[in-house]
Amino acid sequence: MILKFRTTLERLINLSKNAGIRAMTGAFGLRVLITIVNLGLVTLAARTLSGHDFGTYSMLFSAASLLSVVATFGQQIFIMRSWSEYTTAGDEPKLKGAMIFTTLACFAGSVLVGLPFFFWVSAEHDTLLALSATLYLVCFAVMLISAHVTRGAVGVGVSDGLTYLLVATCPMVYLAGCVIIGAPIEIHTIFLTMAGASCFTVMVQMTLLRRRVHAQFPHIGRSRSAFELRTWSARSAKLWVSGCLEAANQYADVVIIGYLMSPTVAGAYFVTTRIANAFAMATGAVYIFSTRHFPHLYYSRQHRELDGLLDSVALVTLAIVIGGLMVVLGGGHWILYLFNADYVSYYSALAILTAGTAAVAAAGPCGSILMLTGHEGRYLAIIGGTVLMRAVGFFVLIPLFGISGAVAATAISFIALALLMRSASIHLAGIDGSVLRLVTGWRQRRLTQPAE
Repeated sequence: MILKFRTTLERLINLSKNAGIRAMTGAFGLRVLITIVNLGLVTLAARTLSGHDFGTYSMLFSAASLLSVVATFGQQIFIMRSWSEYTTAGDEPKLKGAMIFTTLACFAGSVLVGLPFFFWVSAEHDTLLALSATLYLVCFAVMLISAHVTRGAVGVGVSDGLTYLLVATCPMVYLAGCVIIGAPIEIHTIFLTMAGASCFTVMVQMTLLRRRVHAQFPHIGRSRSAFELRTWSARSAKLWVSGCLEAANQYADVVIIGYLMSPTVAGAYFVTTRIANAFAMATGAVYIFSTRHFPHLYYSRQHRELDGLLDSVALVTLAIVIGGLMVVLGGGHWILYLFNADYVSYYSALAILTAGTAAVAAAGPCGSILMLTGHEGRYLAIIGGTVLMRAVGFFVLIPLFGISGAVAATAISFIALALLMRSASIHLAGIDGSVLRLVTGWRQRRLTQPAE
């Protein structure tokens, strides 16, 4: 018995010394903090706003978040992949060209998406609210791009830590201040605080990125720019469509339910999805960690290190999925009561959603692997198919079963998404990024070449 305990203790000590495990734990800890802050914001909003106003906020927030991804024109992954590819190769002209390409695409997306959104919101709400929500959309779109390139160039803390913590903390301070002094809460002010936080974050990230670029490429300002417009446009188009569909998978349901049912029901559904998406804590940590380290290991073909990275990711993800299922399913009633007593009746919907989000979390970075290895086309097909499945399920099941039909359609599409992502990652990239690699011991030492 003592020998077994000593062996187990030695294994735990060895794990703690593993650099991959330590880095993954750091990313997970950051994601836990981000999740807690975001849930705190939703709790404050649900507690302080009326049911209708909270539903309105939920719908506008979901629509703006979805369209902010649309406004990036696929540049988040494009510029992050370009940074890894061109810095590894020491290709200064193409790196400069890619940065210019991303800047122009970001400006065009902000105008082309922001203006229609403003007119759409102003048709149903007051001008100030429409302007505030649009400002948040544009600022958040720019921040998404800056966060992704900063993640690879500077570090996770500056990119994701500053990005998501500050944007959620500022409106929390505003809501708490209104409660303390008894001032009325305005929805447009919530969006303005998030927009201001986004602008400040972009300025900090761009300052640090500029230092990093000039440290590695001191003469980049005077060097020529090289462009591969046809290749970059095609790559960005695939990443853009897949990113839009992925965002629709995350945000569109709240908007659809709001229009098919009511803003109040949409608010309740928004709360259940935020709780169930606590598994996105695992997915987000995996995404942050893998996109920070995966491109360099893949393009430099460090196979053994890449296997170690994915094993660490799978081990931490499995622990999160098991622990998360126990917490959400066991304490779901109390968690819903914390947001609002009226939401306790939605426990069954929460349980169904949790099953779907757990499946997506268990798939690990398979989706990121497809995009970062050049298989955007297959990723796009999978996302598009599951979004279509979900949308059809909404319009068929919601009129028959209400919110229960909505969560059933969502859970089924999530499970299908996880299975298809894992299968495509194995067959196209030669990599299994899911937690099942721990069970099957699956490895593929000879990785496939990047696709375009």
